[in-house]
Amino acid sequence: MHDTFLEPFGAASWPPAGEHALLRTETGLLVAELHGDIDLATVAHLSLWLDSLAAVAAPGHVVDLRPVSFIDSAGLNAVLRFRRRVSEAGRGFALLCDSGQLRLLRANGTAEVLNPFATLTEALSGLTAPARPPRRNGRP
Repeated sequence: MHDTFLEPFGAASWPPAGEHALLRTETGLLVAELHGDIDLATVAHLSLWLDSLAAVAAPGHVVDLRPVSFIDSAGLNAVLRFRRRVSEAGRGFALLCDSGQLRLLRANGTAEVLNPFATLTEALSGLTAPARPPRRNGRP
């Protein structure tokens, strides 16, 4: 039998993050700091956690891959799905990664989509703003 712990964050709760950490910046942005290997064996749990984070109202979400030791296509797919869900909810998104991870993103063609940054300061200044809804009759 497995123990399940829920960690409250405001009015929301989600499955335990395991090795991953959730941080909040002084501006209210949520930073999901991922750790360890993110692959087919671990991505299901991570995806559930990221899905619950996407539901948390915040001006933006940042995913930090720098502490990740390995990430495969299943892990990248989870990050891309999280980015899509956050953007569809009208929130900003940014990704942090190191040079090795950046080479991987370039090799598989996701670097331009994810637009990664090396530091949190850079990510905060370049946070991808969500798409604005179309204007109707000249009104926002």
